[in-house]
Formats: sequence, C-alpha cells, structure tokens
Amino acid sequence: MHYALDLWFEKRVKPTLKGKAMLIRYADDFVVAFQYRDEARAFYQRLPERLREFDLEVAPEKTHIKRFSRFHPSRTRKFQFLGFEFFWGADRNGEPRLKRQTAAKKHKALMTDIYCWIKNNRSKRLNILMPMLRRKLIGVKNYFALPGNGRSVSSLYNHVLHCLYKWLNRRSQKRSFSWNGFKDMLRYFQIQPMRVSKRYITVDWY
Repeated sequence: MHYALDLWFEKRVKPTLKGKAMLIRYADDFVVAFQYRDEARAFYQRLPERLREFDLEVAPEKTHIKRFSRFHPSRTRKFQFLGFEFFWGADRNGEPRLKRQTAAKKHKALMTDIYCWIKNNRSKRLNILMPMLRRKLIGVKNYFALPGNGRSVSSLYNHVLHCLYKWLNRRSQKRSFSWNGFKDMLRYFQIQPMRVSKRYITVDWY
C-alpha cells in the first residue's frame, strides 16, 4: 500500500490538485479528504484502476464518497474508520468540532465478545480471572477512551460489570457475591471505571 497508494497520492495526485487534500491510512484501511468535490470524484474513479496495477482492489461495501464538512455539521454526514464513527458537531461554544464515538457495529461486537469471554472463563479462580479481565479492559480503554467517546466507553464498562456479576453468581447454587461484596472485589483487583483520556486531535477537514 505504501507504493500503490501513499507515494502515488503524494507524488502524482496532490501536485495536480487545486485544493488541499490529505490521506490517512492504517494498514489497508484509509480515508482521503479533498477540499473540492470534483477532485474527490476524480480520485474515486481513478483509485480502482491504480490498485489493479498492484493486483489489489477496493472493497465495494466499504468504499464510499461522502460530503464531510465543518460548514455543514450533522450526525447524518458521518463515516467509519478503525472502529470509530466520525461526524461534525458543535462544542459548548457553538463552534464546529470533529467528534467521534465507537461505531455501532464495533460497540455491539465488543459487548458480545466480553459477554462470551466472561461466561467461558467464569470458573477460573479470581486471582487468575480478574487480572486477565483488567488487562482486557486496559486495552479497550487505551484504544477507545478518547475525548467525546465517554458515553460509549461508559456503556461498555457497565455491560462488563453486569455480565461479571451475573456469571460469578452462577458458579454455584449459592450466590457468591452481594452487590457490596462485588464492589469490594473490584476494588481489590483494581478494576476501575474506564474514563476518557485527555488526548486531543486537531484535523483540518474540508
């Protein structure tokens, strides 16, 4: 992709443009932003032919051309990239702000995965299970706990607690934990709420 897309875009495409443009790529997933609609459409038409030169092809179900402008903020004008959904909204001062949240499909998949993982590992001793769970939550937090995504992260954490409380109390006929005892156990193993970090991004989209 470095030769098929990155260098081609920088050396061949951008010098021919009248407006600004940028390419953001991770592995084989990428987003390209253009200032002018006609130049975006021209690139969109040229891209499949360029990739075929390297025996590559676009994924039709994942490839779209959309208007995405800070001058027209709307939740309906959005796109998904690397598990996030990006859209333009207004901040507390009414200024346009690029926002992001966990994509709906990704959020549902995370909730399903964590439910199945807890269910399948519930019989492990707590001193084995809980450190494993803590590591998983730290990994999720490091990736998804970004500014503006607090609601999605909080929803996932509450789901984790619900699933954990449910399956730990089904390990025997007798209830294993009261709610207060459950919270004490979480504190003991340092299972803490996932809060958004204070990292910020600045992107100049057109």
